Amino acid sequence: MKKHYLAAVIIFLCLWINAQPAKAYLNVQSKTKMRLTMVTPELPTPATILNYMKKVADWQLTNPTGKPLNVWEYGPFYHGIMKLYRISNDKKYYKAAKDMGKKVNWETVARPYDANSLAIVPAFADLYEITKDIKMLDKSRFVMDMPLARSLTPEVTFSSNKYWYEWWTWCDALYMAPPAYARLAVLLNKPEYMDHMIQYWWLTSDHLYSKEDSLFTRDDSFFKQRTVNGKKIFWSRGNGWVIGGLCDVMTSMPKDDPRRKKFEEQFIQMCNKLAKLQMPNGCWSQSLIDPLSYPQKETSGTAFFCYGFAWGINNGLLPREQFLPILLKAWKGLIESIGPDGKFGNVQKVGNRPDDVKDGDTESYGSGAFLLAGSEFYKLLK
Repeated sequence: MKKHYLAAVIIFLCLWINAQPAKAYLNVQSKTKMRLTMVTPELPTPATILNYMKKVADWQLTNPTGKPLNVWEYGPFYHGIMKLYRISNDKKYYKAAKDMGKKVNWETVARPYDANSLAIVPAFADLYEITKDIKMLDKSRFVMDMPLARSLTPEVTFSSNKYWYEWWTWCDALYMAPPAYARLAVLLNKPEYMDHMIQYWWLTSDHLYSKEDSLFTRDDSFFKQRTVNGKKIFWSRGNGWVIGGLCDVMTSMPKDDPRRKKFEEQFIQMCNKLAKLQMPNGCWSQSLIDPLSYPQKETSGTAFFCYGFAWGINNGLLPREQFLPILLKAWKGLIESIGPDGKFGNVQKVGNRPDDVKDGDTESYGSGAFLLAGSEFYKLLK
């Protein structure tokens, strides 16, 4: 009878433990004495992370989207490819990025003043940092000099502004252009680039960042829009791109620059808010504060959040004990979206607001966001 009772207790405890956020095991020392020991969730090895990164990168390289390789959609991907090269030292990824640059003649998309056109510049900068071949950046800096020469008053409104694309009027523009300006400010010793970036970042932030919610509205056309459940609309991918922009900007900014503190504060505020919004599937809803509207798995926003959390831990801005479990849960959701062939799925298509997503949906920026996340997670566990 005692044996049956003991067995029932063990089964009950095992079931209870399985429902807890951390893993546990039972060490039965005798028929009547048990010890419950809690352990940290199992971490992936750096080698495992690297293998997933290569798998996703290889699929995307062999399955081009058909769009020009310097469009904004490819910006995160080739920046991620260069991060993959740096941790793997596999020359084929360096070659892939360099071949891209040659194919587009080291040019941005021919749309001066449009932040989207600068999304590819960090990949050019990654290559320049290795080769010191200035032709890789000449055309980029020509385009980047143009906004600095204007004497127009900045206009960051979006609605009813037919020149909306000439300013940083939508939140994801903060990933497109600011990292390019911050990076080249350092690489080419052009402090005016950093000054420009900081000025225009806060013009856009002051217009679109909700201090009450610690999130960005995509653009001002969403100020009064609500979900079907009456919630404010905060788009996951748009906020993900802001997080990516903050990481890349702060990577370039000197740590003793007094202007950096404000970026750190915004980053920490956003990450703390996002930590509370993670769904049970490990991902974040396309509509961040209304997951009932979009409970599906969406990986492009989630991957950028992973990038931010890992970067924040690595750079001492986020506490490891708080954010590592969130990061692990999200990483599991991401790798479950990788097909056997390496296709990275559950990526919301090109758009400007929350929308439905299917398992097979993919885009190059989703693969790129995964590579960025993987590169920082790899460093964290190395």
